[in-house]
Amino acid sequence: MHQQYIELEFNKEQIKMFADIVELDLPMKRILLSIGQHADANKDNELSAGISIKQLSEKVIITRKVQERGKGKKYGLQEANIDRKHAERIVESLLKMSLCFYKSFHPTKLIFLSPRGRSIAAEILRRHKESQKTKMN
Repeated sequence: MHQQYIELEFNKEQIKMFADIVELDLPMKRILLSIGQHADANKDNELSAGISIKQLSEKVIITRKVQERGKGKKYGLQEANIDRKHAERIVESLLKMSLCFYKSFHPTKLIFLSPRGRSIAAEILRRHKESQKTKMN
């Protein structure tokens, strides 16, 4: 289905709406931007431009509850890698929003940003740069 609508672009209002949705969910934002960064770093080879769920879970760091050592069943908030299942659920959401697509290479799937996902990532980065400029002034 991705190939059927590959040329379809979002209008400005839709880009703003999807950027707002993604920015509200910090792990989703980090995963979307990580997929884009990986693709930009490996754009020479189409196959290596995709990223797997395992690579995402190793790359994306979030604040989450982690069991403290020697404290029984106590949990504390720590900076840690995103759980693989959490990364899978976020990628499923991005797939449903048509911001990314995957190609299956047994036994794994490689995730790529769609043109719509690239426009959302560009909007998020533009907003980030604008907020940095206003903080400096």
